[in-house]
Amino acid sequence: MVTIYKSKIDWWIPAIVAFTVSVAFVGPIIDGEIFIVGIIVGALLGILEIIMFASVKYQICDGKLGIRNSFYRWEWFPIDKISEVKKTSGILSAPALSTKRVSIKFTEKKILKSFMPLEISPKDRDRFIAQLKVVNPNIIIK
Repeated sequence: MVTIYKSKIDWWIPAIVAFTVSVAFVGPIIDGEIFIVGIIVGALLGILEIIMFASVKYQICDGKLGIRNSFYRWEWFPIDKISEVKKTSGILSAPALSTKRVSIKFTEKKILKSFMPLEISPKDRDRFIAQLKVVNPNIIIK
């Protein structure tokens, strides 16, 4: 069974898009260039950011957890190697668009090549954690 979870998106993500688009308009206006340049640049940047932010997905399939962003391939992690999962509200750099996150620790440090936990932000955290627990009943939920 394949289940895909979209990333939860906090208010500040659309604010970043709006800020980027508005800055693209300000530059040509200050320089006195043609306003159409600002429209084109702003639209392209806005579309690029929307595609990047809207495409963050998490997938549970065949005992693996997959994470994907629009321009990156799926990154897969074995669910049977997850030791601990907890709800968190961190702001670490992570493939997460919300501060309401799920922190995942693995039994082996070489899986992430880091001592830091994997932090992601699926929309339905409770369902996501429950599904991980079904695949690996040994996961400790904190």
